[in-house]
Amino acid sequence: MHRIPQRIALSAIALAIVTLTQTASAQQIAQQAAQQATPQADSPMLRVEVTGSSIRQLATENALPLTTLKSEELVARGLTTMSEVATSLTVGSTNEPVGGGGGGTMINMRGLNTNRTLVLLNGRRLPNEAVGASSVNVDVVPMSAVERVEVLRDGASSIYGTDAIAGVVNFITKRTHNGTTVTGGWVQPERHGGGDQQRVSIVSGIGDLAEQGWNVYAALDFQQRARLAQSDRPNISDPNLIAQLGGNPFTSAVAGSSSAPANFTVYQNGKPTTRTGNPYFANGCAAPYGGAQYTIPSSKATGAGVGTCILDPDLYPQLLPDNMQASLFTRASLRHHGDSLLTVELLATESFIKAMNPPQVFGAQTDYDKYNPGVRKPLFITPSSKWYPGGSGGVPGVAGVTNQDLALTWSMDEAGPARTDDRQNTRRLVIADQGEFMGWDYRVGVTAAESKRAVGWISGFFATDGIYEGVTNGTLNPFGAQDAAGAEYLDSIRRDGLTYRVARVGYVGTDFNIARPLLDLPGGPLTLAIGGDWHRETYRDATDPVANEVTYKVSGTPNSYPRGERKVTALYLEADAPVTKELTLTGAVRADHFSDFGNTVNPKLSVRWQPAQTVLLRGTASTGFRAPTLPELYGTPQTRTPSTGKWDDPLLCPSATPSVPGTGSLTTDPRYAGLNLDPARVCNTNLVTLQGANPDLEPEKARTLTAGIVLSPVKNLSVSFDWWSIKMKGTIAQITEDSIFDNLGQYQDLFVRNADGTLDYIVKTRLNMGGLRTRGIDTAVSYTWPTTQWGKFGVGLDGTYVDRYEGQNDEGGEWVDSVGRPGALATGSTSANTYVYRWKHNLRVSWNYKKFGAQLTQAYTSHYEDTNAQPNQKPGQPYFNQIDHYTLYNLATNWNVSDKLKLTLGVNNLLDEDPPLSNQRIGSRVVFAQNVSKPIGRAWNVRVNYTF
Repeated sequence: MHRIPQRIALSAIALAIVTLTQTASAQQIAQQAAQQATPQADSPMLRVEVTGSSIRQLATENALPLTTLKSEELVARGLTTMSEVATSLTVGSTNEPVGGGGGGTMINMRGLNTNRTLVLLNGRRLPNEAVGASSVNVDVVPMSAVERVEVLRDGASSIYGTDAIAGVVNFITKRTHNGTTVTGGWVQPERHGGGDQQRVSIVSGIGDLAEQGWNVYAALDFQQRARLAQSDRPNISDPNLIAQLGGNPFTSAVAGSSSAPANFTVYQNGKPTTRTGNPYFANGCAAPYGGAQYTIPSSKATGAGVGTCILDPDLYPQLLPDNMQASLFTRASLRHHGDSLLTVELLATESFIKAMNPPQVFGAQTDYDKYNPGVRKPLFITPSSKWYPGGSGGVPGVAGVTNQDLALTWSMDEAGPARTDDRQNTRRLVIADQGEFMGWDYRVGVTAAESKRAVGWISGFFATDGIYEGVTNGTLNPFGAQDAAGAEYLDSIRRDGLTYRVARVGYVGTDFNIARPLLDLPGGPLTLAIGGDWHRETYRDATDPVANEVTYKVSGTPNSYPRGERKVTALYLEADAPVTKELTLTGAVRADHFSDFGNTVNPKLSVRWQPAQTVLLRGTASTGFRAPTLPELYGTPQTRTPSTGKWDDPLLCPSATPSVPGTGSLTTDPRYAGLNLDPARVCNTNLVTLQGANPDLEPEKARTLTAGIVLSPVKNLSVSFDWWSIKMKGTIAQITEDSIFDNLGQYQDLFVRNADGTLDYIVKTRLNMGGLRTRGIDTAVSYTWPTTQWGKFGVGLDGTYVDRYEGQNDEGGEWVDSVGRPGALATGSTSANTYVYRWKHNLRVSWNYKKFGAQLTQAYTSHYEDTNAQPNQKPGQPYFNQIDHYTLYNLATNWNVSDKLKLTLGVNNLLDEDPPLSNQRIGSRVVFAQNVSKPIGRAWNVRVNYTF
């Protein structure tokens, strides 16, 4: 059934081609061919640079599968940010950041992961986002300065080098700008709550490059988005819907965990009893917090948890965080020595995400410090404290609770939510010159760039050991508001306002390219290009020891300072040979030398054959190479941490179904009889794993093939189909625990044991695993009807069909296809929120009449299997979830009021479609499918553009 929508779409395309071809007369085709064969006097065929080639050529000559999106088209689609531009690409499996993630938006072409997609600005590299140091955050690109976006849909390692395996996205800015243009934009959700966006941009420039020989312009963008709380979209967290997904919807008939006032467990003779409670349970859990109430009583009737309080689950979760971005792009151009052009570009950006999290919690449910993950300590209050129930502090007494020690689970709600700040800065300077010298076209440039990311705490964070000490000595009141001494002490152990982690990525490089015709061939001149580049990458990440004091919402490893660097030197050749007027061959080869990996050579061959004016055939073949990123090699130090799930030790607690925890039993092997094994330590428990960077990683290698056809059977109609195939080996991925225990025979070497057979740790560092192969078809249709008295109408379709996406955990191992469903590599080598869809398209219908215009855009993604990570979420089992195909409509209208004033009014999510629900993050109760949808709902989009 999964192929029906694709077949319908492809059949519709074919039917349109046949119908339009039959309705066109032979005279029209002949006239079109004559027009295409003879360039018009007022339309000179200029040679330009295109993404994927170092030779300036006619745009119509391009043999590469290249998609170009002009800035006007981005506005017409209702796209307001670069994040939305990235997520709209049909070749991408890209997610807009949600929750508290501060890395930004990374482009993930073909589902091959963001670190295998190359992102350029004006043909040169941008610095990677600092913490991951492997991918470019496209949010740093100023949208007001962008003239067009070029998407190269095949490999380009022969020109650009490593990390161009999946393709290239090149953001190209305006060449010049005169005057001043101010744009204001608003996105206002129809439903109440947050999620509204505001955007202001100013582009101003002086100088005429053609007449005066110089131009300088600057583009300033500022945009912000207000947070959207889960409570503002109750339809997304409907308890009944969560139950249908297999989750545990909120109910009061459970034991309270950390709460304010604190819950307690009675200890007797140093051991916990089944007696639990809360001093304010009888009062409806309303403690003296100045009118605020954070919890409700548990209705649990028997067993542990009776008499406790439960945190209100709707107080803190958010669907979208506060977000702000500001960017400045400046370009100065100077013409010299004829047509030579010297340019200087400066990019400076700052963005931050302020996330709101539930308050910090304390007690045996949470880690005591970060140096010893998994080590948890009870938080005790003793009868000596005046805040002991029934004591002098005024906390109500509890029957039967007298002189016992009480272990607490305490949530610091009185301090408000825990707010984090994730800030990113990017700086980039490019000085470049291009022109002609002694018959050679030349281009040279120098680039210096840095990306910095700082992570810190805004409010609501305290030193864990300070909380323990304050409760033990009686200074802190865990059952209500603090008195003067408690408040003063609490302030003394605050860690608010601190930046605990700072990461930096540096890039310095120079490049050159020279090209000239060498000899004449029947189809035109044979052109040769020679180019090269040198660059140095640096990576530094520093997490302060203070991060060990706060065990909540901490990224990085405290007191660790990983760093690395590499230098890359490259030389490449490219030759463009028009063998005949119909056939052109282009070949390229690039040799790279990595300071940490040695040498690699990657060739590419492209062919373009146009047997008729209405038919163009094209194809490419290339190899690719990706060196491990610096963080993959030298990043997070290798540390031993508890496994994320509970498992049976396959040697000491063997099971017939090792992938199902809790099904094993203690070994009876006499070799281990003297170990006095504790079932709690080897059966259905958190085992020790080794995680972190791996300096022994090897490079990945890839091979890419494309073959395409472009048809123009009638005037103003273009139809293209491009088949592509990518095969990789030695893919770098972090294996999942599920994969290890599902295939114990393959992964026995990942279990490192002590001499007596006990488990030391399980290796979960990144590894060179098996291979990955994917293939599919990209299609594009564009048709514009002849202008009538009713205006001009047009239709366009961009779609990607993925035939397979197969991963292989080990070389020579089984290939597992994960198109439309999660797979080992789909969640290991790529983002956990990424899915590879069978079919994805954007369909556009446009109308223009005099000064008015309108465009309706349909964004479609086919259905796919949900994460279904639990044992009972398998096909045919309860709670197995399949997310249906998802369709969104955006409508945008524009009115050119005058030459200076332009207005745009649009509606995003025209039909107010709710996002589909997913069990991917079922535990967080934020359960919408983030990879295909937003939680905002229908939103109005207004844009005002005025030029002075």
